[in-house]
Amino acid sequence: MTKSPQHTNTGSSRQWSRSYGASCLMLVGIIFLNALPTQAGPPPPVESVEVRKEGLFVNGKPFFVVGIGWAAHWHFSLPEAGEKGFNMVETHGWKDPQSFRMDIDDAYANGMYALASVGNGVWEDLERLEQIVMACRDAPGLLAWELENEPNHPNNPYRFPPEKLKPAYDLIKRLDPVHPVEVRLAVGRLKDHQDYRDVADIHSDDIYPVPTSPLAYVAKFSDSVVKGAAGEPGWLWLQMSPLHGPGYTWEGGIPDRAPTMTEVRCMTYMAVAHGISGIQYLAFHFNTPKGGDWWINQSEPAFWAQWADLTAELRLLTPYLLAPEAPGLVSEIIEGSKSKELGYTALHVSLRQTESGYFLIAVNGFNSPIKARFKVPVPDGGLAADGAAVRSEHRLVDVKNGVFEDSFEPYAVHLYEIPFKVKFTGSPTKETISWPQWQRRPRP
Repeated sequence: MTKSPQHTNTGSSRQWSRSYGASCLMLVGIIFLNALPTQAGPPPPVESVEVRKEGLFVNGKPFFVVGIGWAAHWHFSLPEAGEKGFNMVETHGWKDPQSFRMDIDDAYANGMYALASVGNGVWEDLERLEQIVMACRDAPGLLAWELENEPNHPNNPYRFPPEKLKPAYDLIKRLDPVHPVEVRLAVGRLKDHQDYRDVADIHSDDIYPVPTSPLAYVAKFSDSVVKGAAGEPGWLWLQMSPLHGPGYTWEGGIPDRAPTMTEVRCMTYMAVAHGISGIQYLAFHFNTPKGGDWWINQSEPAFWAQWADLTAELRLLTPYLLAPEAPGLVSEIIEGSKSKELGYTALHVSLRQTESGYFLIAVNGFNSPIKARFKVPVPDGGLAADGAAVRSEHRLVDVKNGVFEDSFEPYAVHLYEIPFKVKFTGSPTKETISWPQWQRRPRP
């Protein structure tokens, strides 16, 4: 009797079976990936915004702003910004007050809160401003208002002096006491921030040093913001795009360019080390007549891909970035340049303290390597015996009596988590666990 093919060709049958199984798994994987959301979902609706010295607390929780500009309104890039993990975007509107609300709602639908701008003189028409505030104040995605962009520039006299902004500020605060008001100044002058202190709850400035100026300008501007704010939060606008565009050449033949991610991360943590509690990045889209058109996701897609890592890191580290400053840190450069730029050495540091330990932000602001030594105060209970974890680098450093050393490449950032010594208690029991009730399994 002749055997059927399925009996005679057993090797081919098994091979076909394996191929079929692999194809099914691949198909399931494709279906699963296609089922994943293609945009960020809305965050919790804003119910309260508390302004503290350390920064904003939204719905009672610390909120470190990781914002982006020129992605909303006619830039039409909110989904792309939300997917990369930004938690706030500057929004605008058009002539109709409802258009301001529409932009806020679009940002919220794409996973971001809104910094609703009424700048470029919109605030000058108080009747229109009232209509805008009334239309937007109950929006679940509204985080804060931006009253004006660079009202102090040019100086002597101010373009919009603070006394001219005061009626608009008072109107917003009267109609909407929930959401704070931000004013973004320029050029990093301490006196300017002091002058505008009465028309802002959040104080901000912008600095874009790449490719022609030292990154130390970030420290200088940050200090002016924080000192001028005098106990209120300070934000900083930093650079993610070229200032003119890829076709522009600066004096001296320097081609315009966007910063590298190494420079972005250096500027970001340098600002935080100097007390800044929120960062906004300019810009998703930028164009000038001299430099041409630049879209980050089209002009530099590999650079754009890196932003998801930075935004995730900043959001994850929010409890540390808004933790109070701890006294007693001693730091010194032991190898490399000890010179100063704009009055600052290469090393920028800030020691924060939480219930479980220290968090040390350390930044090399120079384009040359250094080695540094740190000494942190040792609490009565001691520090953890296994040293400090260097976050995002998957390594530990030895800490002896609160002292450790580390090397820094040009513009490098190291983030050290230095735990306090933990009392060993062994296995937890039902009586000792401290989980929130929602984490416990229901019991009969």
